[in-house]
Order: sequence, then C-alpha cells, then structure tokens
Amino acid sequence: MKLIRYAGCALMLGFLVPAWAINKCTDADGKVSFQDAACAGQGETIEVRPAIEGATPVQPPRSTAKEGAFGPTWQRKHYLQSQGVPQARAAIERNQQECAAQPEEVTTHAGPLRRSTLPSGSLFAQERGASDADSKAACNARTEALRRQLKSLEEELAKL
Repeated sequence: MKLIRYAGCALMLGFLVPAWAINKCTDADGKVSFQDAACAGQGETIEVRPAIEGATPVQPPRSTAKEGAFGPTWQRKHYLQSQGVPQARAAIERNQQECAAQPEEVTTHAGPLRRSTLPSGSLFAQERGASDADSKAACNARTEALRRQLKSLEEELAKL
C-alpha cells in the first residue's frame, strides 16, 4: 500500500511545473552576467518557467502538386453543371408558374356591398387590389432572389 502512495506522490510531483530562479548580476564595471547563485554585488532575481503549452505547431506548406482527376474543383464543377444550375433554373420557372397560377378572386354580388352581406373569404375591391399587389410583389421579390442565386452559381461555374 505504501508503494502505491509513493508512486502517486512521485506522479503528482512530476506534473508540477518547475520554476528556476536566475540571478542577473551587475559588477562594479557595469558588466551584466546571469548565474544561478546569489549575486555578490547588485542584482535581481528573474523567475523562469517553461512554457505550459508546447511549441506552436508548424502548418504544413500548401501542396503545389496538382489535384487529382476527381479533386474538389472537379467535384464542385460537376455538381454545378449537373445539379446546381439546372435546379436553380427550375426553381425560377416553378416560382413563376406558381405566381401565374394564383387565383384571381372575382366576386359578384347582388344588392348593396356591405361587409356583412359578403360571403366569407370575399373582400372589397380595394382590399382585394391591395392583397393582389402584395402577393405580386412577394412573387417578384422571390423571383429576383432566385435569379441572384442563379447568377452567383453561373459566375462560380465560369471561374472553375
């Protein structure tokens, strides 16, 4: 049991960070020297500790070799040609079809137009015009966003 205690103490002492005291001494001529013994004349003590973290790892240099036949550049280009750009174009077409397919609400009523006499879901002409304009603006904004995405994909493909 004592052997385990001794081993544990030795292990704990091994993890302590050592510190060394170095004395910076100046003699009568003004000459500076460093020593581990105390200075005879003027001097100061400097405490030196090793770095806790090791040396900074050196980054490996970038490879100047060509990438293989199916490297990352080829993979990205292939993806853009086969899926990225065609899917972006299809998304624009699908959005335009959905915008064109939005139903135009036409309400015809006999008698005076009052909110209470309109069937549920019907709107006055002004409200209907405002909601149509809002939905059309939303469709146009979505189409423009999709076109910007398509343009950026096509530019990236051209660079590759």
